[in-house]
Amino acid sequence: MDMLHTILNFLLPLLTISFLVLFYPFYLLIKLASCLIKHLRFEDVAGKVVLITGASSGIGEHVAYEYAKKGTKLALVARRKDRLEIVAETSRQLGSGDVIIIPGDVSNVEDCKKFIDETIHHFGKLDHLINNAGVPQTVIFEDFTQIQDANSIMDINFWGSTYITYFAIPHLRKSKGKIVVISSATAIISLPAASVYSASKAALVKFFETLRVEISPDIKITIALPGFISTDMTTPQFKEMYGSDFILSESVSRCAKAIFRGIGRGEAYVIEPSWIKWIFLIKNVCPEIVDYLLDYIFNLHFENVARKVVLITGASSGIGEHVAYEYAKKGAYLALVARRRDRLEIVAETSRQLGSGNVIIIPGDVSNVEDCKKFIDETIHHFGKLDHLINNAGVFQTVLFEDFTQIQEANPIMDINVWGTTYITYFAIPHLRKSKGKIVAITSGSANIPLPLASIYAASKAALLRFFETLRIELSPDIKITIVLPGVVSTDMTTPHCIEKYGSDFILSESVSKCAKAIFRGIGRGETYIEEPSWMKWLFIMKNVCPEIVDYGLNYLFVSYLKPYFKRD
Repeated sequence: MDMLHTILNFLLPLLTISFLVLFYPFYLLIKLASCLIKHLRFEDVAGKVVLITGASSGIGEHVAYEYAKKGTKLALVARRKDRLEIVAETSRQLGSGDVIIIPGDVSNVEDCKKFIDETIHHFGKLDHLINNAGVPQTVIFEDFTQIQDANSIMDINFWGSTYITYFAIPHLRKSKGKIVVISSATAIISLPAASVYSASKAALVKFFETLRVEISPDIKITIALPGFISTDMTTPQFKEMYGSDFILSESVSRCAKAIFRGIGRGEAYVIEPSWIKWIFLIKNVCPEIVDYLLDYIFNLHFENVARKVVLITGASSGIGEHVAYEYAKKGAYLALVARRRDRLEIVAETSRQLGSGNVIIIPGDVSNVEDCKKFIDETIHHFGKLDHLINNAGVFQTVLFEDFTQIQEANPIMDINVWGTTYITYFAIPHLRKSKGKIVAITSGSANIPLPLASIYAASKAALLRFFETLRIELSPDIKITIVLPGVVSTDMTTPHCIEKYGSDFILSESVSKCAKAIFRGIGRGETYIEEPSWMKWLFIMKNVCPEIVDYGLNYLFVSYLKPYFKRD
């Protein structure tokens, strides 16, 4: 398997460059022709039932007006009943023949079920679900008074869309309907002072890209990535911080019209304003340039790790265990964190034998905020400092989104993979500032490439990616951040799942020791990103340049080879 990666590392860069030079101009012509055809086949939404969350203001309100002009029936959802009543009345005046309002909170799973149930009870069907509800963030990560204050951002922006989608899918299958998710350009381009917000929007993109593969062709999904839009939610906060509205902000009505046109044409992605897509491309091809510019705007050699203090979460097995061994060989002091004490003791002893002069273990659960504080406190108490924080703890998922018995069963994936990393980072930052240290975030290739059967997992890793890209700008130059995007690695977490489902390990899986060595080398060189195996970065570029091709390939792979293992009765 490692030989296959060596071959791909050599071939894929050549093939990708050849593709971009020879085929990409024709691809753009095909896209133009496709756009013209879609324009001629604009969907007639008259009489269709559309549920819009976050409909009381901003993009949700104005998208409702666009639908109303075409005679659509509307179910409007938001927390502010008084504002919903105004939007509903305006929608009726614009041409909607039937409008209901359903006040509630999308972060409450019972409310989400109620939104769908009441819509079906009143209209008898559902054709389009517009996931728009969201809240912003305009505070530097360190300035949260309590780290738990950030939870509501993910609860509303990510879980609010996920919960209601779960309950909507059976009805959308019947109507061959559409899901529209209003994400944000910050899902791709980091926005300083909005780390958790960016994470939530990145999670949305990767979740719905993965879900698109799982539920195709029954349900179509359009992902909107608007830039900075002047709304009641964003403009007041921006003026408070900077004294005026953002110079590149776009009117909400213009944005809503563009989104509505994209929905009608059946676009997979709607990027508004459209020039932002070229920033996305530069970000994917030359991420350091974009990060440098953002760092410059926001903030007007191989490292010797001997005797440096390194805290590693998820250190009991897999990547965390083997990264610990690489540090140990260089004489680093280690604080090893995981839930399994017995396994931690084995890893600690092996690390001592490999050359670490001082190793402690701290059993606990990263999804528990008090445990995360304990991990940092005990490390500082024992060593007196912290130089590197390796955020590796995570759990996996190999189940179709629809096959969760209860949607709440998905919560631990986000709790551990995102919040477990976010909590401990919050408590570590003051100590890392003192040491001019490093944060390493082990995300996943699924943060950029949709992974069927792992929708919430992919979402959690996308959230981590965008969170740490944003945090990198906020913490620079005091703290360096390395983001790791491994492919499928043969670990105790992934291999049993593959063998159980398919009878063997994944053909492209990489040995955990090789992956850990690559990660350690990248950390030592101060890399901002580590893609392992390295050929994956070319897939990421293809995904950004020609997303439909990658999505088609994944859909073909899923339907042809994986879906038979998950046939539903």
